[in-house]
Amino acid sequence: MSAGEPAGSRIERRSPDDPRRGWRYWRLTPEIRLQSVSQRGFTWEPARPLVARCAGAGVAGHDTPDLGCACGVHASVDVAALHADALCLVPGPLVVGEVDLWGRVVIDEHGFRGEYAYPRRLDVVEETVAGVVSLDEAVDGLAGYGVAVGTTPLMDAVGPASATILSFLAMSGASPPPER
Repeated sequence: MSAGEPAGSRIERRSPDDPRRGWRYWRLTPEIRLQSVSQRGFTWEPARPLVARCAGAGVAGHDTPDLGCACGVHASVDVAALHADALCLVPGPLVVGEVDLWGRVVIDEHGFRGEYAYPRRLDVVEETVAGVVSLDEAVDGLAGYGVAVGTTPLMDAVGPASATILSFLAMSGASPPPER
């Protein structure tokens, strides 16, 4: 075990035919593309798996994901774990869904981090798209990813605590941080 590796962490090799499946959030761009919530430079293009790369400052020369680094495409193990992560969300168009991870996959106490990823199912969070695109436009646009697309209420997508926080922030006029 390396210095930065949490106890119980391990790496699996998974094929695209036998992926590790998890849950995650995406921001929905005005062009109706999925974008990582915390790493805004990572846009998920339709029909192309996202390939993880390490965005850590001063970290180079390791496989992605790595046990001693936080790099990789992140996913929670289930919806309950995803709701716990929702406290970091900011107002704006939001999508929730299942994601397939393959290649090198790190499994640790926080969930999964994959080398390759592609959405398996997407749900547009209903209350979050107003003013950017219509709900129908969002659903129709996401169909280009070639996966099942539906809608879900904010409360179901993020859980009660985060839904209350996001609703309050939206009413107060808070806006997402600028693109980096």
